Amino acid sequence: METPVLEARLKDLIDAELVSWKSVSKRLNYLNQLKIKLTSLDEQADFKEFGKMIKALNHPIRIQILLAIDKGVTCACELEYLTELAQATISHHLSLLEDANLIARIKEGKRNFFSIKNQQLLDSLITF
Repeated sequence: METPVLEARLKDLIDAELVSWKSVSKRLNYLNQLKIKLTSLDEQADFKEFGKMIKALNHPIRIQILLAIDKGVTCACELEYLTELAQATISHHLSLLEDANLIARIKEGKRNFFSIKNQQLLDSLITF
């Protein structure tokens, strides 16, 4: 969007008393600073990891899996029973959660066991 168009829209918001700020120039300055910060986030590895985490949490089954693991369900076979999903589907969801660093996988022979890797995040989700 071009600056003159944005300035006009910001002025309309002020005139309609829809915003708490009252200066178009200060708001434009703030938006320009924010734009620089947001653009630089694309290049940061942490931001990409955060994106993986958000994607992993964007499915109700994966939330259920996380909650089940938090309650002590550690084996994929138990998750199959609880969710009534196929082993391949459970494995797919577990892989996404693992790639997002939300869970840890422990192999014992042919069995995979899982634990919560980011307990603080999970606690935040539960209280949300």
